Amino acid sequence: MPNQLQDFLQKDLIVELGLQSLPDDKKEQLVLRIGELIQQNVVLRIISEMSESDKDEFEKVLAADNGEKTLEFLQSKFPNLNQVVEEEIAKFKQEAINRMQTVMGQ
Repeated sequence: MPNQLQDFLQKDLIVELGLQSLPDDKKEQLVLRIGELIQQNVVLRIISEMSESDKDEFEKVLAADNGEKTLEFLQSKFPNLNQVVEEEIAKFKQEAINRMQTVMGQ
């Protein structure tokens, strides 16, 4: 996960969810898991917007298991990739905050 995303999640979401008292190793595990979920959401959203030929090409790129090539492909097909990522982060954060407020009875 990119360090910028990890820092953003760690600094903001941990505080907003009131989880600052968690041990550092638990925070790190939580941040890694959240990053994985956001990455899955981004990929699902992008795939839903791809043409069939782009989906086929994307499968081939993924099969090569080269993160750099995958990112290059996505950026070439989705010039607004960073915006999509930011939107998915914001959406995840809002959903997490809403769920935590529900759990805490607020």
